[in-house]
Amino acid sequence: MTASEAPLKRSRYTLQARQEDGVYLQNTFTGSGGLYPTRALDLLRRSQPDMTDPLAALLLKDGHLVPNDIDEIARATRHQMSAFFRDDVLHLILFSTEQCNFRCTYCYEKFKHGSMRPEVREGVKRLVSQRGPGLKLLSISWFGGEPLYAHEVVQELSEHFTAVSQEHGFKYMAHATTNGYYLTPELAPALIENGLRDFQITLDGPAAVHDRTRMLQGGGPTFETIWANLLFLKDSNLDFTCTLRINFSPDNYDDAPAFISTLGETFGYDPRFKLHAHPVGRWGGEQDEQLNVYGMDDGFDRALPLYEHAKSCGLGMLHANLNPFGSVCYAARGNSFAIRTSGQVVKCTVALDDERNHVGQLHADGTLMLDRENCYPGCRTMP
Repeated sequence: MTASEAPLKRSRYTLQARQEDGVYLQNTFTGSGGLYPTRALDLLRRSQPDMTDPLAALLLKDGHLVPNDIDEIARATRHQMSAFFRDDVLHLILFSTEQCNFRCTYCYEKFKHGSMRPEVREGVKRLVSQRGPGLKLLSISWFGGEPLYAHEVVQELSEHFTAVSQEHGFKYMAHATTNGYYLTPELAPALIENGLRDFQITLDGPAAVHDRTRMLQGGGPTFETIWANLLFLKDSNLDFTCTLRINFSPDNYDDAPAFISTLGETFGYDPRFKLHAHPVGRWGGEQDEQLNVYGMDDGFDRALPLYEHAKSCGLGMLHANLNPFGSVCYAARGNSFAIRTSGQVVKCTVALDDERNHVGQLHADGTLMLDRENCYPGCRTMP
């Protein structure tokens, strides 16, 4: 039997969403996908499609068709274990503060704690210094609250991470999930110089739409300040990447295409800017019952036309959940830990008050004391 005659099957990792002009397929193992002719669905159902058909060959190349004898789960497990349980990679999610200057309608945080304590900052520094000689990659994710609300903490620790990475020769990369309000012309260059070069900033639509869901604490608009900061970044020659995120719901979805056109006119064809569209969910906030949300599958289907429109507007796309292992939560990674301002160590940044999520404590000497009852085996490899 030749390779072209071997039995094939549809990949279990291929997602689909029908569109008016075809079917959108995305394989979350290979990362390949896009808009295909509708007849691709018929080819995926056949055990032996005609491999002289260019479309069938493309489906095989993109991973939507795989040999029938491949155990996809075993293959994915091997890749996942090698990627997420490496001891030469360390991913830290750091809460510089748990306070925020915004009060977004769908926010789940409680704002009970302030800036990261001095002894916790010292513990983070010592942890990274101790791990430095054995690292190939240090990945830092700044979170909050609003992380730049305590930008002095971000700057202090970023300087240390840069120095240790230069001393030991490992790669250091940093990301911030920020509302963009403090990413000013005065602060942004200093952050970028210290290695914080990747940002996610949410705009829920034009000013009139955005300011209904993402307002200041105590009330007040936020769009114009964020937009001015983004224009500064665009007009600069700074080395950064920025994901422009739109949280969409039935309340603002109809406004999204026109707003994406505006984003394209302003930031399109600049490779530093990408778009991410994400459906609003009930994430545990006080206003959950009042939120108008899409179901999970419906939200995925509605995101795809937004991405296709963004592509036509010259915007790169970030659909992280569709990337290889992108739907695997960071909390499931054995080399990923979130450190709160008190030094409490957690795995998930959403279920902050769930006792099952509290896996240990970081001490000022850099020691991570982990709770063996709450922490799964992958955590136990950590100091």
